[in-house]
Amino acid sequence: MGPNHGGIEAPFILGIVERAILRVPRSSHHGLTKVPTATRIAGRTYLDLARLENIDATQLPEVVLAARLYHLAYTHRAMVIIGQCALWAHGDPSDPPLPPITVASSLPSAPIRLPAVTVGTHRFPSVTVKPRHVRRLPSAENAGGIFLETPQSAQVTIARTSPNPRSAFVQLCMIGHEFTHFDNFHLTNSRLNEKYWKTLLHAELADLGKSARGRAQARWMITHADAGCASPGEARVLYELRAAGLTGIRTQVEVHTRGRRYFIDCAFPAEKVGIEFDGRAKYGDDARSIHSSLARERERQRRLEAEGWHIIRVGWHDLDHPGELIAQIRAALAARVG
Repeated sequence: MGPNHGGIEAPFILGIVERAILRVPRSSHHGLTKVPTATRIAGRTYLDLARLENIDATQLPEVVLAARLYHLAYTHRAMVIIGQCALWAHGDPSDPPLPPITVASSLPSAPIRLPAVTVGTHRFPSVTVKPRHVRRLPSAENAGGIFLETPQSAQVTIARTSPNPRSAFVQLCMIGHEFTHFDNFHLTNSRLNEKYWKTLLHAELADLGKSARGRAQARWMITHADAGCASPGEARVLYELRAAGLTGIRTQVEVHTRGRRYFIDCAFPAEKVGIEFDGRAKYGDDARSIHSSLARERERQRRLEAEGWHIIRVGWHDLDHPGELIAQIRAALAARVG
């Protein structure tokens, strides 16, 4: 799981595509197909490739997605783009980075088939969009003619409906980290921003009513998500701890030792048990960077242990067996209490 933006942010791409979209009157529909810079998206919606500025081949999948969203906005005005696709369009982390098109409609609607698209030597296969029929459309905003579920509503939608709670929890933490501009050196303000973020999500969830599908799952995720998680790995560790029912957990716990200040990824301050996630990004890409980073980590651990902390280091491989990890942490906590 790795929600991210991927290249240029989607709002920027949507803006470029909006200026390049052509809606063709029926009278000139066939004539336009002979224009070399126009490629058909669907129906009478075309994309003028000559108007695409600052776009290279790596962004073409996002360009086609954006163009298809504009086509749907023109042809199905009673629909709202929701969930992962809405988050992508807002520029928030989505999972996957290039999500499938997900829409909600207040009217019953048959599946919508969008044809394959060819851009130069690149061919994008056809897709079928299956509108979700809802009695009430979610909170939405108009973004250049496309009605997008608001970021807060989209986060709640994902928390409610995701079949993979681990992935949704991690994504929520990453969105919270960005939304709050979380900064370890300004923890008070960061936590106030986190409180405001969660207030928005809880209000959005409450507005759906008590009968909303997945309400309990969403409430649990919103309550336990933590904007202090700086990476998907840290968020995944926190999920396993919370799901196991462990309490007394805090993220980014500040420790002062010998004139230095350290922040422990996840910790039980009362027992002085800390959990540090070791991800590849932490150590760098070349041998020299990795060697230097490992030396700093060893020194850091020695200083924390001198202050009475017991540090458990966790990697992605440990998360393949969460039961064993939780057992190790429970044993460490029990030893400290004893």
